[in-house]
Amino acid sequence: MSSDIAIGIVETRGVVALSAGIEAMIKTADVRCVGVERVTSGYLAVAVRGTLAAVRQAVAAGETAIRAHGELRSSQVYPKPHPNTAALLDNPETARIREVMAGLHGAS
Repeated sequence: MSSDIAIGIVETRGVVALSAGIEAMIKTADVRCVGVERVTSGYLAVAVRGTLAAVRQAVAAGETAIRAHGELRSSQVYPKPHPNTAALLDNPETARIREVMAGLHGAS
């Protein structure tokens, strides 16, 4: 993994807020949605990957959209993630959500 790559994670409550956050993130910056996970009942998290600047911009846009549509629980940007950490997001379970997000991004 290149040293200029970063991962951003945003956690929210509710699908509507999560969807708004994802949409804002992928439309605002050149990032790729690499995972969406159910954290606990009603709480969901999304992870994006890109350059550090793009991830910071995407997370900020996602936070704003989520606050407008629901509750932002937390967010974090991880610059230069360890390859083992980044590999956790590359699994078959996240492949389908990446396809869906790519379709949304291409439709805009």
